[in-house]
Amino acid sequence: TIEEIMRSNLTNDQYDAAVDDARHILCLACAGSGKSRTLAYKIAYLVSKGESPESIIAFTFTEKAAESIKRRVAEALHKFGLSENNIGAMFIGTLDSFCQKLLGDINARYRQYDILDQNRLILYVMSRLNKLGLSNGKGYFARIKELTEAWQTLNNENITLADIEQYDVDLYAKLTSLSTRLDADGYMDFSFAINLAVKELKKINCKEDSYIERFKSLVVDEYQDINPIQEEFIKTLASYLDMLFVVGDDDQSIYGWRGANVQNILSFKERYTNVSVHRLLVNFRSTKAIVETAN
Repeated sequence: TIEEIMRSNLTNDQYDAAVDDARHILCLACAGSGKSRTLAYKIAYLVSKGESPESIIAFTFTEKAAESIKRRVAEALHKFGLSENNIGAMFIGTLDSFCQKLLGDINARYRQYDILDQNRLILYVMSRLNKLGLSNGKGYFARIKELTEAWQTLNNENITLADIEQYDVDLYAKLTSLSTRLDADGYMDFSFAINLAVKELKKINCKEDSYIERFKSLVVDEYQDINPIQEEFIKTLASYLDMLFVVGDDDQSIYGWRGANVQNILSFKERYTNVSVHRLLVNFRSTKAIVETAN
């Protein structure tokens, strides 16, 4: 049976997390505790219970992590006697790429947009100095970098332009101009894409007949590394879904330099209703001496 297969492949704690049917589930997992295995069996378990693969979304921190999760889900499905082809119908990937795809479903014009990484965003601003109100004199590159960093901080930290205006009118004008020109020229960076996706989600009055109608379950890996705008997107999307399952380590937040906010995982129980909490506290990856030293 499915239960016997899961019992033989998961610890009791991992099993309890994988079969939990609560709407909001927080899984706190230390390093080497099998969180990826638990996450994969959670997804496979949903399929085994009759949930459509098309209704399942899983966010990973990197594309490499996404490929690893896909392999693990395929292994679990195979053990359950289910087709590994179900993987193709799910979305397992980064939140950034999901938002890009979602925006294309919302409005076909977004499919023509070119995504700029940090370096290409700097090059974009360099090519439009005068139009953005930047001078081409001494120290101009520092001013460009300051503007692009301000732009990404604005979006990543979920700050509005109106908030900027009351403190710095000049910066407000430059950021407003950058926003307008990016949209007119058919460009966006990942932070802006997520911001746009949040705004579009909040326009939905009824899930039925909307572009998110088919989605029911959302799984989020490395939740401790989520930044404010990503959390806003997750929370907004989850409000339309039947289940949100997040897994992460509240003692392992190392991406603060890129906007990650460990408070998202620490305050999860306060921000979501009827939260079910699971803890994976045994490290299977490291030797006994390493674990004892770390403890």
